[in-house]
Amino acid sequence: MTHTLHRRTETLGEDFTLMVLAAYGINMEGASKKFRQVFRLISDMNPDNIANDCFSRCMGYTDEEILGGVKDALSITSAFSDRTHFKNALKKVKEADLGLSVVVTGNYSAVFEITEELGIKPHTVNMSLGIFGNKSLLPKENILSLCTMCGHGMVSKQRVENTIEEVKSGKLTPEKAGEQLASTCTCGIFNPKLATLALKNIRRSGRYDS
Repeated sequence: MTHTLHRRTETLGEDFTLMVLAAYGINMEGASKKFRQVFRLISDMNPDNIANDCFSRCMGYTDEEILGGVKDALSITSAFSDRTHFKNALKKVKEADLGLSVVVTGNYSAVFEITEELGIKPHTVNMSLGIFGNKSLLPKENILSLCTMCGHGMVSKQRVENTIEEVKSGKLTPEKAGEQLASTCTCGIFNPKLATLALKNIRRSGRYDS
């Protein structure tokens, strides 16, 4: 899973994603029961967002509705901005030992410190090599910090810019705006708390072209 590798949230605080999934043709049959167990374990650890890969809390779905939509071919995905909560969630999933794949994303050093503390030896490590090509075509860094939290591109530059204008004009609070941006990320890895921090920083500086 590489759609979480390009997040640009370093200036906003700690940022972790935790995904649990099954493999086609190997352990997918009957995985939905395990996913429901995983959901309950992670949801008890105060994630900032959590989903069944189709429906998330930030989309307005209740935990019961998310659990009801769990299928063998889906996964459980979540986002954390609190290191302790993330570590506890990963610990619970490890202890459950359900035979599913577990993928985490975050600052390289922080992730390896946590996995070492929990006695976990990562199977595979993927790293982003950055952005190549004509970077002048990219949105500015403040915009990218929001857009890249949704690895499937469901939070567009234009939507972020419109949201920022609504925050600056007072039509939306940063908190409400963060929730609204998170509502279109169906896989549940967009972090509304980090988005709120980003929007507060932009409102404070009065600009988003840095």
